[in-house]
Amino acid sequence: MNQDNHNNLSEEEQLRIDRLAEEKLEQGSEEAIGLHNHRSFDSKIITNIVSFICVVFALTFIYFAYWGYPNPQISRGAYLGFILVLCFLLFPATKNSPKNKPSIIDWILAAVSVYCCVFFIYVYEDIMFRGADVTALEIIISVVGILLCLEVTRRVVGNFMPVLAILFLLYAYFGPYVPGMLAHRGYDFARIVSQQWLTIYGIFGVVTAIFANFVFLFIILGTILERFGAARFFIELPYSLVGRSRGGPAKAAVLVSGFIGSISGSAVANVSTTGTFTIPLMKRTGYKPYVAAGVEAAASTGGQMVPPIMGAAAFLIAEFANVPYATVVLVSIGPAILYFASVLWMVHLEAVKEGLEGLRKDQLPDLKVTFKKGWFYIIPFVIIFVLLFEGYSPGLAAFWAIVSIFGIGMINPQTRMNYYGIVEMLTLASKRSLLIGSMAGSIGVLIGVVQLTGLGLRASEFIVDLSAGILPLAIIMVGVASYILGMGLTVTSSYVILAILAVPALTELGIAALAAHLIVFWFSQDANVTPPVCLAAYTGAGIAGANPMQTGWQSFMFARGLYVMPFMFAYVPAFLLDAPVYDIVLNYLAVLFGLLAMGIFFRGFFVTRMFWWERIIAAVSAFLLFTPCHYQDLIGLALFVGLFIFERKVSLPKAIQDKEQTAAITESQ
Repeated sequence: MNQDNHNNLSEEEQLRIDRLAEEKLEQGSEEAIGLHNHRSFDSKIITNIVSFICVVFALTFIYFAYWGYPNPQISRGAYLGFILVLCFLLFPATKNSPKNKPSIIDWILAAVSVYCCVFFIYVYEDIMFRGADVTALEIIISVVGILLCLEVTRRVVGNFMPVLAILFLLYAYFGPYVPGMLAHRGYDFARIVSQQWLTIYGIFGVVTAIFANFVFLFIILGTILERFGAARFFIELPYSLVGRSRGGPAKAAVLVSGFIGSISGSAVANVSTTGTFTIPLMKRTGYKPYVAAGVEAAASTGGQMVPPIMGAAAFLIAEFANVPYATVVLVSIGPAILYFASVLWMVHLEAVKEGLEGLRKDQLPDLKVTFKKGWFYIIPFVIIFVLLFEGYSPGLAAFWAIVSIFGIGMINPQTRMNYYGIVEMLTLASKRSLLIGSMAGSIGVLIGVVQLTGLGLRASEFIVDLSAGILPLAIIMVGVASYILGMGLTVTSSYVILAILAVPALTELGIAALAAHLIVFWFSQDANVTPPVCLAAYTGAGIAGANPMQTGWQSFMFARGLYVMPFMFAYVPAFLLDAPVYDIVLNYLAVLFGLLAMGIFFRGFFVTRMFWWERIIAAVSAFLLFTPCHYQDLIGLALFVGLFIFERKVSLPKAIQDKEQTAAITESQ
């Protein structure tokens, strides 16, 4: 393939890509993070009111992170109150609602939200002494509060989650009439609604606490990093590192998406942001549009598994599995590296297969210059890791990371902001938190019902019975359930539901709690890249102008590590670092080569194009390398090495000879 036809981007094209990149980064990817349908106000007064609420919201929880959180009802009530108010003011109720200002009803709902949350804060301690004895007013407030939470979820993320929450509430009431093992004794209306709103075991439960105390702070950190130019640094650094290698733009896209995706917490957001300029560059260097989009979708999905942030789920995993957050981060480093290594391998195979090259040196940022200009953006992540492993809370680690990058950004004359810039930055951070925060109430309803009715244990028994106690079958069932839930829910919601319903079944079958949660977490990403519903892939296809279904299958193949890693958590203790160092190293190497062999099977290419029987050998090699037996690993590795030698010594010379003969015949004709 002619290198010049693909690598020589015109100056106009390069400027266009740069403009698109800058535009997406400056906009903060609002369209991708669930804010595409929020209002843009005509009135300066309303804009200032909303900005004021956003700034107070952000500063309040930054203050809490350092000085300590007050009583649970205060911090959780305040968090949900801010979320409800902002959602009602920023998100229209229907397509026909005003897009440039809140309606009268929106203002009323915002005011009622404040009242309901303050009411919870005020009566919480009294309720704890009185128990189930609630007044008529408290029941009314509880019903209104639940409805407000369901409405903001509907406005921001759609109908699926509120409908599911309503079904759970009906299950709590009509328990005696449910057939089979899922039946329970049932609870009266007052008990159900008061448990949801007036205690910390429902809407104001553990999920709201995690969103308020940890997740919101990391969203603020991500926004500050981006506004001070870190996103540009984390994009230029991978391009300067690997941009000149075979398929360089695609390899850089994989690394870029890993960096950005951990902060954004959304695969679709990641594709929409980084894909705007990575996909066009991949296409211009020779990648087919659907391949370029598939690479971006797989890499963006993997960004959610990159420590230390891992979207929002890392904090939830730590809480639900009852392990330190630092442990979750430490255990997640190796699998994330394996995942991205497998994607990079597939990208390399595709580049060699199609005869693609990288970009020229003059088309890439200089590594030394890039690192010199932006090395300090790494400091917040170093602070997070150091403080976490010193035993400090994630909230305090996030606080000092925020302070560090804010201080560095304000000292640097090139990134320094004035008062209005700081207000805009904090406003955007608060708005970005609404996608996660709007689900807190609805998720709280689900957890509250599970705790009230014992649904988790019943669902666990159901899964164990349905799988006949066969662990691989139970894991596959969890994967299927996560895919179905992922069609209508965000990754966080899907993970939480499966964590409370499926994890008990996995632990009952002998899997460690942390491993069970990691299985559910990794599977909860699969709807982003698995056809026929794969939102991240479809987003990439839209940017690339590619066939959505072709893109979906490409993303599925590139993201194959997503389906392998859950089984590794289940069967290989070394993946939880619960083994001697030598065993951990051997198991990681075996899985790495297994992923490489699996990539060869999917791509049909190793040193040269493969015959069908060679692909079968690659598949057998991968299977043996994935098994937790070192003897089988050795056999799998031997097959892998043997295949490489055969390709190198036999298939490649024959392919070269056939190509020369074809060229000679063509020339003679």
